[in-house]
Amino acid sequence: MGFETVVLDKVANIIGSEKCAHFFCGTLFVECDENQARKVFHKLSKEQGVGRVQISQVGTEYAYDFV
Repeated sequence: MGFETVVLDKVANIIGSEKCAHFFCGTLFVECDENQARKVFHKLSKEQGVGRVQISQVGTEYAYDFV
């Protein structure tokens, strides 16, 4: 499986299928509430390594950049 597919599967397990998550230009965008956004961030940081995932809020979505 590709990196994006693996990440989207992990996000779907946290936020459920009723919410939206997608990649655009290497950035993961997730439409969710703040509590779910924190859970996604902690899960991705744990898997990718501390400091390798950055989060920011863009309108109603949360953006995750992998550095």
